[in-house]
Amino acid sequence: MILDIDKRALSYLQPMMFLLAALYGLFAVAFEIVTFQKGPPNTNLADRVFGKVWLLVGSRIARREIEENIAPKLVSQAAGIVVELGPGSGNQASRYDASKVTKIYGIEPNVALHEKLRARIKETKLDDIYTIVPCGIEDASELEKYGISRESVDTVLTCQVLCSVPQPEETVRHMYRLLKKGGKLIAYEHIRSQDFVSRTVQNRPTERYLQNAGAWSKVDLKLPTREEAWNCIPRVSGQLIK
Repeated sequence: MILDIDKRALSYLQPMMFLLAALYGLFAVAFEIVTFQKGPPNTNLADRVFGKVWLLVGSRIARREIEENIAPKLVSQAAGIVVELGPGSGNQASRYDASKVTKIYGIEPNVALHEKLRARIKETKLDDIYTIVPCGIEDASELEKYGISRESVDTVLTCQVLCSVPQPEETVRHMYRLLKKGGKLIAYEHIRSQDFVSRTVQNRPTERYLQNAGAWSKVDLKLPTREEAWNCIPRVSGQLIK
């Protein structure tokens, strides 16, 4: 049997949770607008809605990651100068091994999440080494203002981010470009499901984007088992060395 029917049915609850959270985000922002409440500065409507959604579901996702104990182990392997793609509200902050890390740049273009992210950085005592970079990873000129340039980074971390960026394949190539020779890209990401219903929600072959981003010297990615591949949101995890 490809996948236990009960497990498969339960896996559909994950995207349903996001859909309900999205409705909440839309209504919350609409209420702010009609009551003349100002949102975070320099934030468009989509970012305001996503900010509401992530602040609602982010802690639940963090708890699930702890239960699976895959993301925490991966994050603890980050070392040297680190670029974290889309840290959101700071789910990964407590998982860094501070003895291995010299600097962390959190590339988070959504200003609506910065307040919560700053609080999480302070809470985890990473203030001295963690800098929020308010742009996308494709914005090379802005990154250079922070000292982030081609082959300047030891570790790039991406955890459940590539499912929502507009151009995931290009984004991964930018991550590869930033890595020094011998640097590593650590990934814990959603990938395309074998389930045809799920593909209407998540249809990105992210494992292929990661593998094809550049000339890796080593690829150590764990793909879903044949059964797991039929889950609603299967994941790939591991690291790639430049």
